[in-house]
Amino acid sequence: MNQKISKKYYWYGIFTIIPIVGLIIGILLIRKGILLRNRIIFFIGVFGILLTASFFVGGLFYSKYSDVGKAKRVELARISLSMVMRDIEYYKIQFGIYPDSLEELKSVDRMVFIMDPLSQKGIFSTKLNYLHYKKFDSSHYTLFSAGLDRIPNTADDVYPFVSDSSKSGLVIKGAWKELSH
Repeated sequence: MNQKISKKYYWYGIFTIIPIVGLIIGILLIRKGILLRNRIIFFIGVFGILLTASFFVGGLFYSKYSDVGKAKRVELARISLSMVMRDIEYYKIQFGIYPDSLEELKSVDRMVFIMDPLSQKGIFSTKLNYLHYKKFDSSHYTLFSAGLDRIPNTADDVYPFVSDSSKSGLVIKGAWKELSH
C-alpha cells in the first residue's frame, strides 16, 4: 500500500515544471517525502522549488541584460515620462505656470510617479533617482530619463512620447541649448 501511495506522488512531480505551481507542489512533496521517508519524493519537491526559482531569476536577468528586455524597459520609461508630462501640462492649466520642481506635482496628483525607472540600480536599491526636469522659463521645460547608462545628457536619454510639441512646453534635447542662451 505504501508503494502505491508513493507512486501517486511521483506523478505529482510532473506539475513541478510549472512555475509557482511547482513551488507549492515542491513544498508539499518535500513534506510528504519526509513523512513517508521517501528520498525520491523529497528530491522531486526540491527540484520543483529550484526550477521555479531558476525560472524567476532567469526572467530577471533576461529583462535586465537582453536587448529585448532593455528595449521594453525603455518603452515603459517613455510611458511613465508621458504620464508625468501630462501632469506637468495639467499643472500649468490649473496654476498658469509650469512647476519649479516635480515635487510640486504632488499637490495636483499625490500618486504621480516622479522616480526615474531606468536609473534604479536594482530592486533592493535604497538610492532613489528622480526624473530629470528643468523649467527654462514660463513656457518651456525639459523632462527626461537618464537612460540605461544612468548618466543624464547622453545619447541614450529617454523623452516622453510627443505627437505635436507645439501644444506643450516640452523641449527635447538639442533645442534646450538654444533656449538657455
